[in-house]
Order: sequence, then structure tokens, then C-alpha cells
Amino acid sequence: MSLKDFLSVCAGIGFLASGAIAQDAAPGSVEELMSDLASTNPLLHAIFTDHMDEAKDINATFQAGDEEAAIKAADAMIRKYGNPAFSRASDDSAIEVLKRAGDVIGALADHYPRGCIEFAHNDISSEALSIPRVSVAYRKYQEAQRLAYEDGKDRKPIPRMEIGDMFQVVTEDLKVSRAELHTLLNPESVAAIELCAIIGKDLNISAVREPQRGQYARANISSKK
Repeated sequence: MSLKDFLSVCAGIGFLASGAIAQDAAPGSVEELMSDLASTNPLLHAIFTDHMDEAKDINATFQAGDEEAAIKAADAMIRKYGNPAFSRASDDSAIEVLKRAGDVIGALADHYPRGCIEFAHNDISSEALSIPRVSVAYRKYQEAQRLAYEDGKDRKPIPRMEIGDMFQVVTEDLKVSRAELHTLLNPESVAAIELCAIIGKDLNISAVREPQRGQYARANISSKK
């Protein structure tokens, strides 16, 4: 696996849309990795920047040929540092992530419905990103994730929305049925365009009663990955 392939997996992208490779960094160096992550996965780049020792270890693992372990370690860093930061993000930052995710789903529904299945698995393909509207929406979504991480990483913990309250919001405010909730857990069980519609409902943060929007958004984005 090449560095480009490794970054593609870390970014949840089928290829490096920018095509940019660091010109001033030694091949295989952590500097090369960081330069490329800056344009392909702003969230992971921010996490690696804050925890460079772990980033260096991951790069060394990859360079030693253990690509699978490196990918698992990168994913673990997002869960370790990203999700807690998301759970402490401000209402505005968390809500913006869901809004941008909804924009991605809307673009995929219109131009590449299969991408909704990919997105449900925290992935997006080169075919999807070759569509300008999808690419723009996805980049804005990635940047919203980065900003939510930066916003929440140094904040004090915020009580998490209770499961029962989340269920009430999803079923009453967002009008997602029990059957549709099951579909979200098994995205391949329905046609892609139908899945797009269900995910779109789940991300429709503007339909959530205002006092609970921030809570719901934080709980939703910190449950990802």
C-alpha cells in the first residue's frame, strides 16, 4: 500500500481528490503524511497535530509495512480524541456538523444515491467526489468536523443527552420510524435512494425543537466512527 492509499483510507475517501503530494518533505516522513492529511482529512490532521508522538508512531508502523495496524491506530485516535471533543463542542459547532452532513446527503441523493450507503459506513468514493456538488459539500462537512473538534477539545464535559430523549427527538421531531431506525443500522437492506431519504430525515437538525438541538447534535456526532 502506498502513502496515497493509506491516506485515502484514513480520510474515508477513495482517492486523494487534491492530488497534492508534499514537495518539500522527505518521502515516508511524518511531514509528508501531515502535509497530505491537511488537504484530505482536516479532522485527523488536527488530531495528529495535537498528538504528534502518536502520529509519528502510526507513520512508523505504516512505513514498517503494517498498514492494517496503522489504519486501526489512526481510527482509534479519532475515537480517543475526536469523539470526546465532539461531545463537548458548543451548540453552534455541533449543529453545523449535522447541517453540513445533511448537505452531503442531499447532494448524494440528487447525483449519486449509492454514496448514501458509503456515507452510512463513514466512507465516500472517488466516483462520488468526482461530482462537483458532492465534493464541495463533503469538504465543507470535513471542515465543520475540524472546527467542532477544535471548539470542544479543551472544554469541560457536557452532560450527554439521554438515550430516551434522543429516541423521542428522532421519532417525534424528525419523524423517523422504528423501521427506519432499523434501516440506519442495516443500510444495505433498502434501495440507496430510500436510504438517502432516511438519513436526510435523521440529519434534519432544523426540525428538532430548539432547546434540544445542541444536545442532539453533540450526541449524534460523538457517536460516529
